[in-house]
Amino acid sequence: GGGGGMPVYNFCVAVDDAQMEVSTVIRAEEHLTNTVRQVLILEALGYTPPQYAHLALVLGEDRSKLSKRHGATSVNQFKLDGFLPEAMINYLCNLGWNDGTDQE
Repeated sequence: GGGGGMPVYNFCVAVDDAQMEVSTVIRAEEHLTNTVRQVLILEALGYTPPQYAHLALVLGEDRSKLSKRHGATSVNQFKLDGFLPEAMINYLCNLGWNDGTDQE
């Protein structure tokens, strides 16, 4: 995930989270290994780590990670494009859910 194996990345993220008193971190599951490192750093520095939640990546129709080439890249852009907040919440809450069939 995010830092290319560079220890400075995990140190900076951990210290930023502690200094900003972040209580909850929600991010992609590709950051699981970073989370372990950041928790260890926070504990070594005497901070209480935040709660973490890791979600599956949201992929585009081409099965690649979402990026600017897929269209909207922010919640605000979806709003400007006319998507209702309730529709976005419903969509995001149902990501990864399956009723036991092969249908998406």
